[in-house]
Amino acid sequence: MRLEALPERRNGVRVLRAHGELDVTAAPAVLPGVPDLVADAAAVVLDLSALSFFDSAGVRLVDQLSRECTRSRAPFRVVAPPRTPSRRVLELVGLDALADDDLPAALRAVGGAVGSGGAGGA
Repeated sequence: MRLEALPERRNGVRVLRAHGELDVTAAPAVLPGVPDLVADAAAVVLDLSALSFFDSAGVRLVDQLSRECTRSRAPFRVVAPPRTPSRRVLELVGLDALADDDLPAALRAVGGAVGSGGAGGA
C-alpha cells in the first residue's frame, strides 16, 4: 500500500490518497506517522477510492486518523465510494458516517466545517 499526501488544498485541507491494499502487512508502516500527517492541517480527507483491499488494519488507520483529527480539532472525512471494499467494511464497523462517495463531496464536507470553525473526527 502506498499513502501519498496530495498538495494541500485551499484552506489547508490535507488530502491523503491510499493506493493498493491496506492490510495487516501495510498498515503498521503508516500508523506511527499519523500525528505528522494531521499536524498543522485545517482538515484531513483520506481517499480510499484507489484501494483494491481493505480490512481491519484499514479500520485501525481510519480510527487513528479520526482520533488524531479530533485531538487537533481538524475535520476528518473518508472517501469510500459505494459498493467498494472500503465502504462495505466501514459500514460493518459503524464508521460509515465519516464516508463520502467521492473527493468533491468530502472536500465540501470539510470545507464547510473549516469555514465555520467546526471540529471533526468521530
